Order: sequence, then structure tokens, then C-alpha cells
Amino acid sequence: MVSSRFKAVSPSPTVSLNNRFAELRENGEDAISFGVGEPDATTPEDIIDYAGTKAREGKTHYTSSLGIKELRDKIAAKYQLMTGKDVRAKNVIVTIAKFAINMAVQSVIEPGENVLIQDPSFVSYPEIIKIAGGVPKYFGSKEDGSPDTDDLKEKIDGKTRMVIINSPSNPHGWVASYQDVKDLTEVVSDYKLYITSDEIYETIIYEGKHVSPLSFPGMEDRSFIINGFSKSHAMTGWRIGYLISPPEFTGYIDSYQQQTLTCASSVSQYAALRAIDEPNFPLKLRETFRRRRDLLHSIISKSDKIEFTKPAGTFYAFPRLKNGMTGEEFSEGLLERKRVLVTPGSGFGPSGKDRVRLSFALSDKDLVEGANRMVEYLE
Repeated sequence: MVSSRFKAVSPSPTVSLNNRFAELRENGEDAISFGVGEPDATTPEDIIDYAGTKAREGKTHYTSSLGIKELRDKIAAKYQLMTGKDVRAKNVIVTIAKFAINMAVQSVIEPGENVLIQDPSFVSYPEIIKIAGGVPKYFGSKEDGSPDTDDLKEKIDGKTRMVIINSPSNPHGWVASYQDVKDLTEVVSDYKLYITSDEIYETIIYEGKHVSPLSFPGMEDRSFIINGFSKSHAMTGWRIGYLISPPEFTGYIDSYQQQTLTCASSVSQYAALRAIDEPNFPLKLRETFRRRRDLLHSIISKSDKIEFTKPAGTFYAFPRLKNGMTGEEFSEGLLERKRVLVTPGSGFGPSGKDRVRLSFALSDKDLVEGANRMVEYLE
């Protein structure tokens, strides 16, 4: 029997289902996917052109392990404006966004310590904690998706070191209010914990306004901020994002990056440098997703066997089934009978057992056809 610490890590349900969907498509099936979440748009041409120009100029070599200075300066300036805090470029680490979550967790916890994550939340959080040797623990959400801070406090024990939040939320689409974030930061401060705030969907908000934990008193020493360009600028394949770290941790995290990635892709960093100065594309993308959200809601709501609440942000909906089926049963049956792929909600936490996640980052034509097939299957 092979022994490996990675045996405890579960595969991503979103990726696994997407692989099944790909097999159907390869076999010529008329299959539609509401599964893996990424914008269906292409990276804007000016970003591609700028990165290509920089590559032809010779910017194809290693960069500083922290990332190119011009990009880190712009990221720091963005968060200074957003939070009112003195965010310094020296505490910005350019990296892959998901890897940034790994680095944040691994920089804080020791084996056996626990990290609290909201139920529901992104499927990779528990596995990232396990990779670090930690123990993932869920705390509850209220019906509107906001965190239940009373439950959070009850779950904190002597081995708790960190809380992870994600607003706007994958899979729920909940957007944290000012009060939500204030309440969370007060718990983090009172119990002397750290908070990792995954803000990757920050530009995709329909109702509400993005609030970062970094905005609140004392949180510059307790906040790890994760963000990037994958969702805002349709740049998932460029694999480029960043981490803003508490000053005392930046050196350790930089050393870790040096011994793992070395540095982020140089060409991708220049693409990000152009993207951060391109505010119009994220606005257009958001309005496209808003229209699709409303279109999907209008179709799915025809059935009384599913409860669909419009998400306030992201390009995900997290409806609850009211036909007695679990998310797994519904997903398997829908794929088998209607060739429509959705993601079972259980992968996002215990509260997702009777839910599915729908990504509406697909063409209008496929969205309408797939949603109608879903309603047919429900009925």
C-alpha cells in the first residue's frame, strides 16, 4: 500500500464533473454545462497584445519572487483606495490566487490546528487546510447566506488559528455587508485569530458593495487578502493573482514561494499589469452576468420544485431542491436523462446536501436550453 499525505485530499467535485461532461461532448452528445465556473468571454485583446509585446521585448525571464514592482505598486494603490489603509507594495506577493490561499493557511497553522470556514463555501478550502496538516471546521450561515457569528464563536477552541471568508461567495452568491464584515473582524480580533479573505469575485456584485476586512481597525496585522484577475478579466488560464500579507508574514511567504513556484509567470504578470488599468471590461462582464442571472431565474422559477434566490454577486446560483432529491441524485439524473451538468451542493459543505450550484457563465443559447431541460426534468 502506497503511503502519501495526499491520500487524504479529495478531488475537486467541480473538476471531476467537468471531466465527465467533456467525455459526453467528445462522444458527440448535445450536453450543456452549468458546472465549472469561469467567464465564457476571452481575455480582452489589448491585454493579450500588451503581454505579447512585452514577451517580444524579452520579458520572458524570472522576475522577483514577489512579482514585478509596477504591478505590486498598482495593487497596493488599489487597496489603499478601497480600504483607507497604508497598504505597501512590499507586502504584496504576486502569485496564483489559489496558491495564495495555500500560502496564507500554511504560513499560520501548525499540524492539528483548525481553520474555520463558512458553510457553504468554496470546495477547495477544506482540502487546502488538510494539505497544510490542519483540520477544517465549518461554522453556520443564516438563511440569507450571511455568517452566523454566534455559531462561529461557539466553534472556536484552543486550536483555532484562522477564519476563511469568501465574499462575494462561491457557491451562494451572498455579498457581505459592512456589518457582516465588521462583526467577523471583531470576533477575529477578540480571539486573536487571523482571517483569510478570498475576494476573487470582488468586481461581480449586483446588489451591495464590496467590503474588505482590511478596512477595519487593527486588521492589517491579521488579514490575508486574496484576489486576482481570473474572474474580473476572463484570465483563468493566465493563472495570475496576488496575496496581501500581514507584514510579519511576508518574508516567510516569499521564501516559500521562492522554493515552490520561484515566481509567477512573467508574461502573465505583464498581462495583469495591463488588466489592472482596464476598468471597463469588468463592468461590461458584470452586466452580462446580471442579465443572465435574471434570465436563468425567470426560467427556473417556473418550477415549484426548486427554490431559486437571485444571488447578489458572482456568476453562481445555489438553489435548494424541493422535490425530495439530494443534490447528488438530482445531478446524476439530470446528466443521464437531459445531458445537463450541474454541481451537487454537498461538495460546498453540509448545508448543501439538498442544493446544486449553477454557473451562469455560459452562452445565452445554452443557458436557455439547459434551464428549460432542467425544468422539464424537475416536472
